[in-house]
Amino acid sequence: MTRRLLPFFIAIAVIAVLTIPSWAKDNSSGALSARISLDSTTTINNTSTTLEPGEYRVVAEQNQAKFEKDGKVVAEVPCTLKTLPGKAAHTEFSIDQGRLLEIQVSGKTEAIEFSSGN
Repeated sequence: MTRRLLPFFIAIAVIAVLTIPSWAKDNSSGALSARISLDSTTTINNTSTTLEPGEYRVVAEQNQAKFEKDGKVVAEVPCTLKTLPGKAAHTEFSIDQGRLLEIQVSGKTEAIEFSSGN
């Protein structure tokens, strides 16, 4: 009986190994996402885009960042993904004179930057 089941178990093991890449993604798409909470009306650096106070999910991919609030995209702006010297200890963002400049994401070595060059 066990000899008949051996090919079945080998087939299951092969299928499991072949599907590992699909469920163990390493964010190879280049997307970076974070959740931020704004306490006041904020402009995204060097754009005319203004965000009202509230919770946002930010997804940056290549040179574009999307801001989602309550599951809806409320803004899309240009950005760059900047390499940090090490992993960010926690998610934090930089605001200067009411302008959102950068978002560092916990555990990542890249930051979303909204620079004057965009």
